[in-house]
Amino acid sequence: MANVAASLQSIKTPVGGATAAIVACAQDLKWDSLPSDVQHATKRHLLDTIGVMIAGAGGSVASRAEAVLSSLRPSGGIAVPGRERRADLLDAAFLGGTAAHGIELDDGYRQGSVHPGSVVIPAVLAVSQQMHADGKALLASVVAGYETAIALARACHPELRRRGFHPTPVVGVFGAAIAVGLLRGLTHDKLGNALGIAASSSGGLFAFVNGGADIKRLHAGHASREGLQAALLAEAGVEGPPDIVEARDGFAQAFVFGESGLARPVELPPVSGFGITDCYVKPYPCCRHIQPAIEALIALLEAEHIAPDEIERIDVETYRIAAEHAHTGWDDFASAQLSFPYLIGLALKFRAIDLAHFELAVRGDPAFGDVARRLHVSAPPEIDSLYPRLRPARVTVTTRRGTFTRRADEALGSREVPFGDAQLMSKFRKLVGPILGGTRANFVLEALWTIDQCDDVTPMVALTAKASA
Repeated sequence: MANVAASLQSIKTPVGGATAAIVACAQDLKWDSLPSDVQHATKRHLLDTIGVMIAGAGGSVASRAEAVLSSLRPSGGIAVPGRERRADLLDAAFLGGTAAHGIELDDGYRQGSVHPGSVVIPAVLAVSQQMHADGKALLASVVAGYETAIALARACHPELRRRGFHPTPVVGVFGAAIAVGLLRGLTHDKLGNALGIAASSSGGLFAFVNGGADIKRLHAGHASREGLQAALLAEAGVEGPPDIVEARDGFAQAFVFGESGLARPVELPPVSGFGITDCYVKPYPCCRHIQPAIEALIALLEAEHIAPDEIERIDVETYRIAAEHAHTGWDDFASAQLSFPYLIGLALKFRAIDLAHFELAVRGDPAFGDVARRLHVSAPPEIDSLYPRLRPARVTVTTRRGTFTRRADEALGSREVPFGDAQLMSKFRKLVGPILGGTRANFVLEALWTIDQCDDVTPMVALTAKASA
């Protein structure tokens, strides 16, 4: 017993008070007091996530998930973006999160390798409708949820991912709990309880990178639903373990620090700045880790006028987490979006990445096998050490007429390589127009830019759903 006690005493956790600091940060947030760049970024990410939710609702996993739920219980009163059938509160968050994470187009935060929008925003949209919340309350809760998920992800990265966990559901559940709790006006103690309850639903394994990637789509939906439910349970008086982030046998010890021995603070605004302003927007429906290599390769092909059939070898030097996708296959739609060989093959064939490129008719081309044989992915220490400060990829193409190299430190959609408002709106229209119609897509788009002026968001959110037949 003495040895066990000594071992427990040696475990390091984040700086004490992390849980209370998360709660205090959320309660201090007032929309009108936030800097203009934070307000603008929040609207961008709300708009972007809703667009992806609408487009992702028709995905096979999201549709099958809805079919399972509809076979178990009746419809509810909450509109789900992109869906015709209304759901109850918890199912709305689950289906919305699954859709948002279902087509690999959702936003993310590089320094924590987390996708906050696909977990936080579906829960907020569901509860906002039930409460007839105003736009400012919705937006403030989104910020609180993002900053919670980002702070925890940043403190745990990259150890969390290297231990086999998927950061998005692991920390996203806390973001959803805080966002919903703030929206519902929970007290300081009840917000702490919501985090304590949510922690026991934290989880998600990265095994999908080796196949069976459908489960990845469900991770965000699960975390969104469980975070929402944690807040509702806390509101009803259910208690969770106190100081859950830093407590012995709590979140940090269980998921990261118990193994690594690291101790890292959970940094929150205003000290850390607002992480939501540093979140990226995805222009391509595929794994973000591979996008810098894709862009470097396409730029190289165009600059040097290289034809695919003259390439003898492609070498990609990148960071370790990205390189782990080098052996992911492309037999199914979801795995193909995470496959280094397949995505490099798409860049060679189309010089672009589009959702249609993951259909069976494209994946079946034997040329992708040939690309895989010519592709060599590595993670040299000098490149790996730059992540997560950067997302580097150095691509070298060897041809009969010479060797050509180009490096990209980030991809389009990041702070370093911005994706402007015009590009964001074009993405929204492209995703939403075919589903809701161009006129309605434009109406929703304009309404989202001015949502902070809305006294009741319920009618606007309802417009993001498909009309009943």
